[in-house]
Amino acid sequence: MERPEMIVIEVPSRLVHLDWLQEAAEKIAALAGFDDDGCLDLGLAVREGAINAMKHAHAFDASLPVRVEFVVRVDALEIRVLDRGPGFDPEATPDPTAPENLLRTSGRGLLLIRSLVDEVRIERRAQGMQVTLVRARPQPVDGASAGEAG
Repeated sequence: MERPEMIVIEVPSRLVHLDWLQEAAEKIAALAGFDDDGCLDLGLAVREGAINAMKHAHAFDASLPVRVEFVVRVDALEIRVLDRGPGFDPEATPDPTAPENLLRTSGRGLLLIRSLVDEVRIERRAQGMQVTLVRARPQPVDGASAGEAG
């Protein structure tokens, strides 16, 4: 079995870093064999996870970095977004699809993330939260490598 590879990126909690973090996620997804749509989905999921960490966990305090770990496994791309904030209870997050929340300007990040990946796990750590995003890697077509498919 192939050993997973990990790529780690840490950025200060500043909005200016979101574009290139999203681009990096898209490039890593492409290297893992995802098509253009899959790369875009994963880039957007990372962007949403990072902005949630920057805004809600760190209050845009640039001295607190957001860490993003990309683990390229044989079967999936696993992405962990880690913060050092006080944490939150995902069950207590208001449902953005509820009628009273439809006109709110925020609160849809987790809903969007869940629509873009196969699995989302949210865990409290000793210092902050870890949001893990998992998306199955495309299977090779007719013996071709995943990067050659499509």
